[in-house]
Parts: sequence; C-alpha cells; structure tokens
Amino acid sequence: MNLKRRKRVVPLAVISALALTASIAAAQDTQRQQSSATSAAHERTIQGVWRTAVTPRNCQTGAAILTLSGLFTFNQGGTMSEYGIGPGSSPALRSPGHGVWQREHGWQDYSFAFTFYRYDASGVFLGSQKVRATLELGASGDEFASRSAIEILDVNGAVLGTGCATAVGTRFE
Repeated sequence: MNLKRRKRVVPLAVISALALTASIAAAQDTQRQQSSATSAAHERTIQGVWRTAVTPRNCQTGAAILTLSGLFTFNQGGTMSEYGIGPGSSPALRSPGHGVWQREHGWQDYSFAFTFYRYDASGVFLGSQKVRATLELGASGDEFASRSAIEILDVNGAVLGTGCATAVGTRFE
C-alpha cells in the first residue's frame, strides 16, 4: 500500500514542481520586461511633453522682448507639435505648430523645426511662421535650453521678417 501511494505522490510532486518553476520563470520574465520598459521611459531623450518659456530676443543685442508660456510635444519617430500664445494675444490669431525633430551628436544635442499659420483678427490668413532651433537637453533629462531662428512669411511664402528666440523647457509628467 505504501508503494502504491508513493507511485501516485511522486508524479504529483514532479508536476507541482514543474508548475512552480514555470510560474517563477514567467514572473521573472514579466519583471524583466517591466524593468526594460522603465529604463526606456527614463532614457535621456526629448521625447515627451514639455512646458516651455519662450523668449523672443533682439537678434543684435540679445535683449529679451517678452516671455510666453507654451507646450512642446516631441513624438517617437521624429515629429513634434507646439503651441504658445503671447501675452495679450488670442489663440484665434495662430494655428498650433507642427514640425520635426532629430537627435544630433551625443545624447543631449537635438535640432527641431516647426511651422504655424498666422491670421488677423477677422480670421483672414496672413501667412506662416517657421522656427528652426538647436536644443541641449540637461543632464537630468528633465530640462532643456534652445536657441531659435525665426522667419515670418507672407501668404506666398516670401520672408517678411526674421527674429531670434531662446526657450527653456521642463518635462511634464
């Protein structure tokens, strides 16, 4: 009788041990995947959403003209969106900005460019504005500083004027 009982218990013990081993392996794999996803999320990159303070400047003297708050979103794959309204201005006077970005040399240097449309108070299309910038990501990966060259274009794409700006950004989380 003892031998019959052993013949039943041993296979059950082996099956239980295999099930436990498979369960532990699956848990470790899940933990490894979560750790990898967390590492990717904390990789130093500009991908993500940023609160910005943009300061248009006199290109010759560097003197600040004003500062406006905005938002930048750098998407995976190299596209971006931007939005910012100057003090006393109206959201009806411009569209959101859309553009592209890329990593330059090293982990902290980037460039980006975007454009947006401009309208008068009656909603008449006035032209567009192009912004090209270089960006340096801070050591923590949660702040940046950028320098921009701006072109103001008429409805036919002719340059009406140029400008300069700096910006600082803080990652939104």
